[in-house]
Order: sequence, then structure tokens, then C-alpha cells
Amino acid sequence: MILKRLIQFFLIIVFSALMMNVFAEDAAVVNPVSLVQGTVTSLQMQIKSAGPGLTNNPQKLYGIIKQTVMPIVNINQMAGLALGPKWRQATPAEQAEFQDAFGLLLTRAYANALTTVINYKMTLNPMRGNSWQTQQYVAVTGQVTSLTTSQSSNLTYYLERSGNSWQIYDLAIEGVSFLKNYQMQFSAVPDMPTLLTKLQSLNND
Repeated sequence: MILKRLIQFFLIIVFSALMMNVFAEDAAVVNPVSLVQGTVTSLQMQIKSAGPGLTNNPQKLYGIIKQTVMPIVNINQMAGLALGPKWRQATPAEQAEFQDAFGLLLTRAYANALTTVINYKMTLNPMRGNSWQTQQYVAVTGQVTSLTTSQSSNLTYYLERSGNSWQIYDLAIEGVSFLKNYQMQFSAVPDMPTLLTKLQSLNND
């Protein structure tokens, strides 16, 4: 359940970060809080307008993720962090294969959670001071509230600067890291060949 919630909320911030590329041209570094808050509403409107038919069209869902989300995800860093020590031990060929398989796994996971975004309200805390304008990494904190149960959870989004924009590499809900969930799963697999086979099997389901 916690992993599903992490995927849902991570999708919100990832889509929001995409919009930074649109507004950041010929401008100073965009305030991640202001941009994320506005684009969450935009995402929710798009999902709502697509209607229930979107759930029954997985290829369309995958297409949305591949075209809008994955290009601004730092998949290299995410893959390395999720794999942990195995990343440093893997050959370049194994690293490349893992990145492709992990990227596909995330694409499928994001797509499966996409239609649930409209059921949540997100409130972000303002950035303190102006130091974020020159920092390489920032953490955006806030709360997400279920519109059906009114239950709230604390969020922390981790972004890496890329020019005047940002790339997403992790999310924590109530202190539980999105990447560490995958890290624990991958660490239980004894070696890279076995892990790659497992990922291929998951992606073929």
C-alpha cells in the first residue's frame, strides 16, 4: 500500500517538474513550489477530462508517461540509488540493461497509478529564503490529503537542478523513501543476472 501511494504522489511531482522546462526559457531558476502547485491542478484537470476510458487503455497511459514524465526523470541517478552497491559492481552492459528495465518498470507503475491523482489535494510549503536559486539540490515539503478519507500525509520531494529546470530523483512520504522501497527489494536478489531476469519477468506481466 505504501509503495502504491509513493508511486501516486511521485507521479504528481514528476509531471509538475516537466512544466518547469516550459516556463524556464529565458528566465531565472523557477521556484519549484509555485510551479508544482499550479501544475498539479493542471494534471488533475487533464486526467479528469480524459474520463474513465483512460483506465481501459494501457497503451495510451504508457504513452503519456513516456512522452511527458520519463524525459525529465533522472533515470541514471535513480537507477544507481535504487540498485545500491550492486550498481558499482555491475558491468556497463548490465547497468545499461538495468536502466532500460527499471525505466520500463517505472513507466508501467506510474501509468497504473495515473488515474488516482484527482483524488488527492496537495499543499506545498514555501521555500525558505532565496538560496534555492543557486543550489544544485532542493527538497520541497508539503502535505497530501485524500479527498475521500481526509487523511493527510507529509511529503518531501527531492529535485536536482538541470539548467533553469529540475529533475526528480526521489520522494519520501512520512519519511519513507520511494527509492529505498526499491532498494530493499533489489538488495534481496543475490546477483545482477537474477535481478535482470526478475525485472524482465515483471515487465512482461
